[in-house]
Amino acid sequence: MPAKRPYELHGLRFEVEPVEPPEPVYFTDEAPEFKITITNTEQSETVYSGDSEIRWTVDTDPMQVVHSGKVEFGPLEIGDEETHVVGGEKPMYDGHSVVGIDIDGVSSLTGSEPATVEPGRRQNGEPVYSFSVWDRFDYEASIKGPKRLQKGAILTSVVLIGFAFVQVVLAISGL
Repeated sequence: MPAKRPYELHGLRFEVEPVEPPEPVYFTDEAPEFKITITNTEQSETVYSGDSEIRWTVDTDPMQVVHSGKVEFGPLEIGDEETHVVGGEKPMYDGHSVVGIDIDGVSSLTGSEPATVEPGRRQNGEPVYSFSVWDRFDYEASIKGPKRLQKGAILTSVVLIGFAFVQVVLAISGL
C-alpha cells in the first residue's frame, strides 16, 4: 500500500501524491506521474524567489535511482503554494519504490532579499511517498491466482457442506 508523509525544511512543506492512484499497485509497464506540492507555510518567515529549484527522485531498493529531475518554483510568498507534475516514466524494476525530495541548501534566509532554494546532488532524496511496483505477470501469479484458488476452495466447501446437509436431512426423513 502507498504511504506518504510531508517533508518540511526552512518553512517549506513538500507533499507528493500520485496523479492517478495505483489500483492497488503500479505495474512495470505503467508510467506513473506524481504531483509535488510546495507550500511556503504560515510559520515561515521567508519569501522564496523564482530562481528556486528542488531535485526529485524515484528510486527502488534503498539506493538505486530509477528516475530524477529538477523542478523550478517560485516566487512563493508566505502562505503560497505551487503544484508540479513529475514522473511519467516506467519504473523498470519491481519492488518497493520511493519518491524523494532533495535540497542542497537555501540562500539568504535572514536577508531582506527573497531566499533561493538550491537542488540537491545526492543519489536519493528525502522519502516523501512510497509505493509498490510489480511485474504484471508476477502479480497475477502471486496475488490474483491464490485469491482465485481461495474463492474456489470456499465455493467447494460450501457445496460439500450443502451436499452433506442434504444427506443428513434425507437420512433423518428416511427413519
